[in-house]
Amino acid sequence: MSYAAEPYAQFADDLLTTLTGGVAREQFLFVPEAAPFRLAPPGPLVKGSLRVFGQAGGAFASFRPDRDFALTADNAIEWKARQDGTPAADAVWPDLGTLFFASYDHLGDGGPAPRLTDRNPGSVTRLLAESFGRELAVLSRQLEGVYRAGFLDTAGGRDLEQLVALLGLARRSRSFAAGTVVFARSSPAAADVFIPAGTRLSTAQPPFAEFETTEDRTLRRGALSVEAPVRALASGEAGVVGERAVTVIHRPIFGVESASNPLPTRFAGGDETDAELRARARRALPAAGRATLGAMLAALATLPGVREKDIRVDDDPLDRPGVVTVSIAAPLDAAGVARAVELIEANRPAGVRVLHNLDAPLPLDGLTPGPNPVDEQEPPAEATTAPGALYLGVAVNAVLLAASPALTPPERTALKRRGEEVVRAFVAAAGIGETLVYNRLVAALMALDGVLDVTVELYPGSAAAVPAHPPARRRNLTPPATVRPTLDPQHQGALAVEVAGQLLALDVTIGLTLKGAGLLGNRTDDLEDARRQVAAKLSGLVASLDSLSAQSLKTQLGATDAWSVDALRFTVELVTAGVVIHRVFAETDPALAVPPLGRPWLRQLRIEETLPPPIAVAAPGPGAIR
Repeated sequence: MSYAAEPYAQFADDLLTTLTGGVAREQFLFVPEAAPFRLAPPGPLVKGSLRVFGQAGGAFASFRPDRDFALTADNAIEWKARQDGTPAADAVWPDLGTLFFASYDHLGDGGPAPRLTDRNPGSVTRLLAESFGRELAVLSRQLEGVYRAGFLDTAGGRDLEQLVALLGLARRSRSFAAGTVVFARSSPAAADVFIPAGTRLSTAQPPFAEFETTEDRTLRRGALSVEAPVRALASGEAGVVGERAVTVIHRPIFGVESASNPLPTRFAGGDETDAELRARARRALPAAGRATLGAMLAALATLPGVREKDIRVDDDPLDRPGVVTVSIAAPLDAAGVARAVELIEANRPAGVRVLHNLDAPLPLDGLTPGPNPVDEQEPPAEATTAPGALYLGVAVNAVLLAASPALTPPERTALKRRGEEVVRAFVAAAGIGETLVYNRLVAALMALDGVLDVTVELYPGSAAAVPAHPPARRRNLTPPATVRPTLDPQHQGALAVEVAGQLLALDVTIGLTLKGAGLLGNRTDDLEDARRQVAAKLSGLVASLDSLSAQSLKTQLGATDAWSVDALRFTVELVTAGVVIHRVFAETDPALAVPPLGRPWLRQLRIEETLPPPIAVAAPGPGAIR
């Protein structure tokens, strides 16, 4: 039932009506099947004295005649409604399923007259009614407080603390460290991304510390990041961590790629508010019942450094009834393994066998009490899978094409390290059975500063199984449903990131002959125009070839109506590991193979004009005029 406190005036008026012979609190249940709501007065009803009150919107309400209801000729209360059965305009109805009351006076039909008839202010009758009415109003208000204290939505203060204690929760004081975490992505969000309060995070490196967001946040469409307040789950110095330490999101959020705290966490702010405690209690309710797969998953996700997608809980009620398999693909020390086994035991239902992959020894007696050790002992959860069997080694080969044509060796090394960090973070973010999306990895590498283009190849299985020259594999990698991708060398993962764009600087000298239209203007201007044309054509050629040959370049340059190429030679300068190598190639020399990571660049073009041979003049014959 619902309860709402009534005001003092209502109690006083009802008492006065009863003492002077009227009818007070004739009770009705507001449900459709109870209509019509007909009054039962002992005599003719005094219509002007009818008062109807009850609950509307969860609070006390006094209903008005002709606006909310009407009294019919047969003394029935008829609520104002439209043709479709909904309340009429401006009409207020009682809450469905609640009680409403009617108080009224009547003209008795020959019965004994009431002994108390004086309702005037200051009379003994009114004084008694008002005195008792005050005490009843105070008691009604206290009962409403008791009623509200029993519900999560309305309890507050100490009442709320006692209520959430049923879930094993307590209000967090200012001794719990607080801070902020930035949820980010590398490209603008295509749609709004909701990040609920209670999102669990933890540090990636020991000593582990767990945090959760205290407010809802939304990463808006087109934005790259959003900041959310967080509070440590443990009190004291354990929750104080440095900047960029909180990076693990326990439950992945689609659309969020990373999380990090820009500033260290610290003891700041006050105690947890009623709203925050109430919201935390709501989030704890699904896991409080235990004995379900969801409760087991929620419990294991509380382990430091373990995300929800690092856990797989399977059951097959048809093929293997009464058996649940739990797989955890996350690094756990001995204490973490012991805690995980405790959580499994505490959240598994009686009579269910749990198989897990944790390296935890059985008790000496081989048995342990179940959740309800009444008549017998149950076998505990047992390890049946080697921990290493949960990982799939992944080999990743990536080549980054630098946007700058001239990177120094330190810059090249730094770009390579950043590329390796991106690939490691991409694979580490995958959970059990999660597909490595090829295009997402390409996009993450393309987002690096200084990268013009990338090529990526993903190979499943052990790195040793990948051949020395494997065929290109540029598609998604989907591991089996029970394993998690990893680059850890312990599980035969491998990573190779190289930076392309190592310059092969070419200084080209061309012997060129002007002809036709190239001889019509100023010779210096004609030579410069020919040089620009040759440079533009030659730059495109050297950038697209796998091998460089003076004879091949000469042939591909060809000739135009204004000039022709008679000879070509070039000098190569290769900068590698800080060493400069020079070599001159003529038309008779073999082709120079461009290294896989090389990037030919036309640095200088020199034109040497080849003059045409002189025109021969025949000697004059006999009789010629000299």
